[in-house]
Formats: sequence, C-alpha cells, structure tokens
Amino acid sequence: MAKTKGKYNFKGLDDIFGESVSDIIGVIENDKEKADSNKTMVDVNSLIANPYQPRKTFEDDELKELAESIKIHGIIQPVIINTKNEIVAGERRTRAAKLAGLKEIPAIVLKLDSNQMEEFAIIENIQRVDLLDIEEAVAYKKLSANLKLKQEEIASRVGKSRSHIANIMRLLNLPQIVQDAMLQRKITMGQAKPLLSITNNEDLLNSIFKQILEKDLTAREVEQLIKNSNSSKTTGQESFVKKPAVVYMENKMMRRLGTKVSIDNGKLTIRYSDDDDLNRVLELLGLTDDD
Repeated sequence: MAKTKGKYNFKGLDDIFGESVSDIIGVIENDKEKADSNKTMVDVNSLIANPYQPRKTFEDDELKELAESIKIHGIIQPVIINTKNEIVAGERRTRAAKLAGLKEIPAIVLKLDSNQMEEFAIIENIQRVDLLDIEEAVAYKKLSANLKLKQEEIASRVGKSRSHIANIMRLLNLPQIVQDAMLQRKITMGQAKPLLSITNNEDLLNSIFKQILEKDLTAREVEQLIKNSNSSKTTGQESFVKKPAVVYMENKMMRRLGTKVSIDNGKLTIRYSDDDDLNRVLELLGLTDDD
C-alpha cells in the first residue's frame, strides 16, 4: 500500500469536484508546487489499473521510448491513485516505470468513489486518446447512462459544445451493423452520417450501406443516392429511380471527365460547353482524330 503522506487537500477541492473530477486532475498536474508537496512514494508493483479504463492496449515502442527517458530523468510528474492503489491518471507512466526497472514511483493519493473513477476514465479517454467518432459517441452514452449526465453537463465536462455532443451521439441511431463497420474502420463518419436521414427505410439504408462497402462511395455520392431516392418519392415516379450502381457510375464518370454525365433509360449523356470542351472530353475518352 501507499506510504500515505496525507490526502491531497487544498482550498477549493470540494468545489472542483462539484464541477468535474477531471478538473482537479488538471489542477494537480499543472501545479508542480502543490504536487511536489503532496506526493508520496509507492511500490510500483502494488498499483492497479483503473477498472473503468477504456484503453486496454499501449504501443510497445512508445512505452520503451518512455522507459528509456525515465531511466535518465526519472518520473517528473507523479501518477495519481485512489486509496485502493488504483491508477486514476498515469497508467502509461506506470507501465514504462516497470520496464525501466523502478521499484517505487511518486504518486498523489486522492479519495475517489467509483462514480468519480468511472467519470475520469471516460473523460480522459475522450480527451487524450485518438478516438473514432463512434467510440466517442459510445463514451458520451456511458456518461449519460451511467452517471445520469445531460448533454449540457457532458459538454461542460469534456470542454466541447452541446451541438457537438448531440451530433456525435446521433451516430448511435444507426443500425448496429453500420456502427460496427465504423468501429472496424470500414466506413468513415462522412460516409455514415447521411444514412441518418433514412433510418426509417431499412431496405434503402441496407442497399446504400452495401454500396459504400463494395465501392467505397464518397460522402457526396452517398448523399446523392439518398437525394435521388427522396426525389423519386416526391414525384411519385418510382419507375425512374436510379439504382445505386448507376448513380455511382455517373459520379465516377463525372470525376473522370470533369463534366455532367447522365445515364438514364438506356442513354448515356455527356454534357459539354463548346467545341474546345468537346475535344477535351473526346481526348479523355481516347477518341481524337490522332487515333
């Protein structure tokens, strides 16, 4: 157990906890004088990872690099632990210290309950780890569900706008299969976000989602597919709805030729503005007189 020198205590502690546990961590980490006066040495092997820590993997090369630095300079910033020797902040430093062969490391002990431990683990993950958008959305959901926080409170805790929180959390309205694809980096937020407008049309959503996976549609192409579908519903001309594959090919040809292209009812239409533009398109198609 820690050789306790006394709980970290200074004016305003209760007020800071009233705001967010992450705030007090920031105060401690940025106030070297207070940190130095309240740190104690603990057995590095007695420390336990935060049970709520979402981050489970650490890059070996980064840990080895940090371990080499610790061998030379020691641990400059104390880790922060609770009274159970669970790591609140500094798990990466702790792992590197073990690699460096240290037996003891400096630590500051805080009295935290399970809710505060969970809150900090989630918030630290959001602020310090390069999360995917869908991972960020899941983290916000945990803050909302587990700690009963409203979006305004989450925004205050993580230092982001309420609109950002709301927009990211909307991704959780997508079918699980789409969310899983985002987690697996198969599709991006840009590709997935337009699908939110058709969550009430499962067949269309699944069709376009399949196109995204098979043809790596851009966000603009996904939006166009949805727009064409909505337009067909408005006009009632279901027979003229273009298949996703047709719209994909139109967009592909437009990018290649740099002009409007339409595939409709057995016709391929390529627009050009003047004779020079026509010659440019013909040259791109390999149809110039030189051939």
